[in-house]
Amino acid sequence: MTRALITTAALSAMTIGVFGCNNKSASIPTNSSVADVSAPAPTPAYQPAPQPVQPIAYDSTPTASASALGNGNYTVKRGDTLYGIARSRYGDGKQWTKITQANPGLKPETLKVGQTITLP
Repeated sequence: MTRALITTAALSAMTIGVFGCNNKSASIPTNSSVADVSAPAPTPAYQPAPQPVQPIAYDSTPTASASALGNGNYTVKRGDTLYGIARSRYGDGKQWTKITQANPGLKPETLKVGQTITLP
């Protein structure tokens, strides 16, 4: 008889293990101080630290860039062309003829490194 009880108990354990417990609606008391570790905690999205906003300071004193508008002398550097000088000084390379008019005898093919030209 003891052997029959063990077999019945083993058969019941196997049945529950295979088919699960039929009492699924039974409420299990929960403890709010215990964390559920079955799912990983969501990782917060990376947010960089806020940077302080720096005020923009404008300087109203004229600088060397004022000569970019013309009215000055320019020393020719290696690789310079009248078109390139006009484009950097006037914003339009087609204005190179203004430079030749301000410098009598100056032609694109006679431009030399170290030469000082007048910019109107």
